[in-house]
Parts: sequence; C-alpha cells; structure tokens
Amino acid sequence: MKYQQRLQVAVRERLRKLMTAPFPSAGHEVHLAVTWINSQPALTGLLEEASRAEPDLDYDRFRAGLDGDLQFIWCSRSEEGRATLIWRLIQEIAKDEAANPSSGWRIASGYSNKRNIQDSWREFAEDILQPFFDYLSERVGAQSSILHTLERYRTRIEWFDREELYTRFEADRANGEEVYNLDLQRFLFLEGDHITHAKPRSASGEADLIGDLDGRDPLVCDGKIFDGKGRGKGYLVKGVHQIIKYAHDYGQHTAYLVIYNITDKLLDLPTDGTPGAWPPYTELSGVRVYFIHVRVAPPTTTASKAGKATRVTLTHDELTNPDTT
Repeated sequence: MKYQQRLQVAVRERLRKLMTAPFPSAGHEVHLAVTWINSQPALTGLLEEASRAEPDLDYDRFRAGLDGDLQFIWCSRSEEGRATLIWRLIQEIAKDEAANPSSGWRIASGYSNKRNIQDSWREFAEDILQPFFDYLSERVGAQSSILHTLERYRTRIEWFDREELYTRFEADRANGEEVYNLDLQRFLFLEGDHITHAKPRSASGEADLIGDLDGRDPLVCDGKIFDGKGRGKGYLVKGVHQIIKYAHDYGQHTAYLVIYNITDKLLDLPTDGTPGAWPPYTELSGVRVYFIHVRVAPPTTTASKAGKATRVTLTHDELTNPDTT
C-alpha cells in the first residue's frame, strides 16, 4: 500500500508540474512526464490494459477536434478509452518536442479560444491532460495493475521464497502445481485485491485461477509447471490453448499464464511485442496471453560456478501448431 500511495502522490505531482508550466516549456514538461511514466511498470501496465478496452478508437477525429478543424468531442466511451487517447497525444507531443519545442502550447492554442497563450495552456491542461492523470491516480489507488502485481509475485518468489515453496512442492509432487497456484492466489488477493477462486468451472473445464468472477472483469490466470520432461514445451502449449478457451468462456481478451520453472534451464518464450520487453506475450484467437516466467527451483550452486545454462526455446510456430511439440 505504501508503494501505491507514493505512486499516487508522484502522479499528482506530475500533473501539478504540467498545470503550472510556463507555456514556452510546456512541451518539454510533457516530454519529462512521458519519460517518467514509461519508467513506472505499474503505470505502463495500467495503460496497456486500458488500450485493450476500445481497440477501434478514432484518434484522428480526436486530434482534428483539438486542432479546431472539427468540433471537439471525446471519441471514446469509457475512461480507459479516454486515457488511451490522451496517452497517445502526450506521446506525440513528447516525440515532436525535440524538433519543435512549441508543440505543446501550439496544440493548446488550437483547442482553447483564450487570447493569452498561458491561459490557453492552462485550460488545455485542465480539460485534456487532467483526466488522464486522474485516471492513473484512481486506478493506482484502487488496485495495482495485474501485470505489476504478477511482476512483484515473480520477484518475491525468486528473491525470498524459493526454498520454502519448493520444499512444499517436493513433499507433494503429485499436487505440486497446486502448491504454487494456491500461493499465487493468496498473493493476488493480498497485494492486488484480486479475489480469485480455485478451479472454477467453465464450458472448457477448470482453470487453476480465475479472478473476480462475480464482477464485470474476470481475471483469467492459469499456472503451469515446467519440468523439461513430461511437463515440457508440449504441456505449456496445451496450457496456452486451454487458457484461451477460458478467456473465450468468460468473454475476455486478456489472459495470464504463470510458468513455474522447476528446472535450472533458461526458458525463452516468444513474443508478439517488443523483443526483450517484459512480459512477453502472444496473441491467438483474439486473446492476448501474457507469459509470467518464474524460476522456482532453488539454485544448487553460486552463479559464478554454475557454468553456462541450457536454454529451452518455445517458438511461435509451436504455439500455433500444437502437433509440432
């Protein structure tokens, strides 16, 4: 909670700086805000999720309204959609600012009818930029982004709880996957306020974890063991297609596959996003599946003595053609 509170304060401070910026440096202040937001996983996670709410937003119509070419209207039907429009706009301003320092206040002047440029910037910041920062602050206050929560879960296991959970796993290997999934379920509730239910039923069977089933936005999250043998690449591919079916059953376009790697092998996962960005994800059958890879086996030696690790690569072709694994 302290992290969320600090982030809320920082979001409000960014808005204050934009609202009070002298108009000649408005574009630069936007650039600084965009750079800061991109450095905050919790915020980028929220914005990634928001972008999925209204995939067919008419940004060009929104932009024309700001320039005064058409009457200004919000081309969105949700707070997520509105935040997505503003986020794209401020990224555009930030990109243009280096070559055109006046980009910020010129857009404001096109939107506002005020004669004083500083007043125009203030009105633009209040009407257009403030809803974006309000959205971030409210969402951070209500809950952490699921991606950020899962990132923290991965860090907690790898840094602090590997040995304890692995001991419990070894004590009951037949139900070892459940050991980790129950731990994840507890973490999602305590840290992200995601109420999950163990193995709820849908038309496609039982998912290990489905969150917020009684709400309007179910969290589809499944956990799978990777042991490099009987539960190897083929088992993960099966898990991907299984979780896509769960997402379809609950009318969702986003799902999360948590992979508990109990080997000392490095697992390379395909991504339809930017190479190297976390987390990797793939999009199949209208569902974006995020891969949360967690190394759960305790290290048997120090990193300096371990030697070169074996890599196991799961390809996009193997995901789309399960018979190849």
